[in-house]
Amino acid sequence: MRDVPRIAAPSLAEHREQRRDALVDAAVSVMRESGTVTMAAVAERTGLSRSAVYEYYRSAADLIADVVVDELTTWIDHLAAAVEGIEDPRERVESWIRASLTYVVDGRHALVRAAGDATLPPVRRAQVQALHRELAAPVHIALVQLGVDGADRISAYIWGVMEMATRHIEAGHPADAEVDAAIAFALAGVDLSR
Repeated sequence: MRDVPRIAAPSLAEHREQRRDALVDAAVSVMRESGTVTMAAVAERTGLSRSAVYEYYRSAADLIADVVVDELTTWIDHLAAAVEGIEDPRERVESWIRASLTYVVDGRHALVRAAGDATLPPVRRAQVQALHRELAAPVHIALVQLGVDGADRISAYIWGVMEMATRHIEAGHPADAEVDAAIAFALAGVDLSR
């Protein structure tokens, strides 16, 4: 009779979830240290065999996709909390920009940026793209409420302002000045579009 491995969790499903979380955490650590994730490095970090890692993920790209999905979900929650309860749509846009760039200043965006360079399986890439749209949804909704002409286009422009501010912050420019400039520029564009 074959020995069945013991599990530390109350159920097999919880054990698998704990193992998955450990693999994602290991991938995050490896990514932050070396910039690249391999199944061998994740296996070594978790103390599992490579074959055990492959029981959960078919490839490093699939594992990286879970890293990105988890981080984007956390970022979405962060932004939702930042705009919660703000009635004025213009103030919501300002708060969203400030919260987004604070996330960058805190260094949390670096993980999404690093993982974004990976070639993800098509299904996982579509999942990440859907989360990116969800990330920007509060701005789009606020623009529609403001009666902005071409809310889709203006929302994309605001995202572009955010990308440029992010690059400047990551390059070492003073974060407070970048955040203020991004907000001023974006809101001026919103005002011109109404």
